[in-house]
Amino acid sequence: MSSRRKLKKDINDLCFEVINECFVFLDYTPSLNQENVQLIISDAVDLRNKLVHKVNHPENRNSSANKSGAYYRQIKDELFDQTIELIERLNSLPR
Repeated sequence: MSSRRKLKKDINDLCFEVINECFVFLDYTPSLNQENVQLIISDAVDLRNKLVHKVNHPENRNSSANKSGAYYRQIKDELFDQTIELIERLNSLPR
C-alpha cells in the first residue's frame, strides 16, 4: 500500500487537472457553457474535499492492515471513476 501522503497528492493532482481542463475549455469555447463548466469545477472541488477527508479519517482505525489496504484501494477507485465521469461531462458539452 502506498502512503496516505502519496494518495492525497494523487487526489489533489487529478482533481486540479480536471479543474485546469475546465478553465482551458472556458478559454477556447463560447460562454454558452459557462454555468455547466462551473458546476463541473464545483463537483471536482467537492470530490477532492470528500476524498481527502476519507483519507484523513478512515472508518475502521483499529482494523487489520488487509482491511485498511482495501479501504484505500476503494478510495483510489472512487477517485478514478469520478474524475473520468467529470471529464466525460466536460467533453459532452457542445463546443
